[in-house]
Amino acid sequence: MFFAIIGMLFFAGCAKNPVTDAKISPDAFCFAEKTCIQIERAATPQQQAQGLMFRESLSKNSGMLFLFPDQKPRSFWMKNTLIPLDLVWIDESKTIVGVTENAVPCKEGPCKTYPSNLAVKYVLEINAKSSSQFGLKTGQKVDFLD
Repeated sequence: MFFAIIGMLFFAGCAKNPVTDAKISPDAFCFAEKTCIQIERAATPQQQAQGLMFRESLSKNSGMLFLFPDQKPRSFWMKNTLIPLDLVWIDESKTIVGVTENAVPCKEGPCKTYPSNLAVKYVLEINAKSSSQFGLKTGQKVDFLD
């Protein structure tokens, strides 16, 4: 019994926290104590313009991360997006500065725009209601490779 308890403590102490672990996977977005989701990256202007347009679904534990070269206020719209999304606004220190829940799909213009309200360098798009299910909130630190 003694060795089982020592073993459990040893392995618990050795568990890596992906929010602070430098060996994070390039296709992972991590938050809240060892929780990660799979991401696609939108780093080029072409990838960013396409985003999640025309997709009929998005896997439950996945999203698209938009990586911009600078930090400034941003605005997204849902033109030709078929699924409702949450937008997670992230600054250059990888801190969530806002969450827009349930951005509504728009098949024809004019489409509503969703502003960041603060300067951001990254935006994560995930399925609508996922931000609350994951517990994502303003002030929370996240981690990913940029």
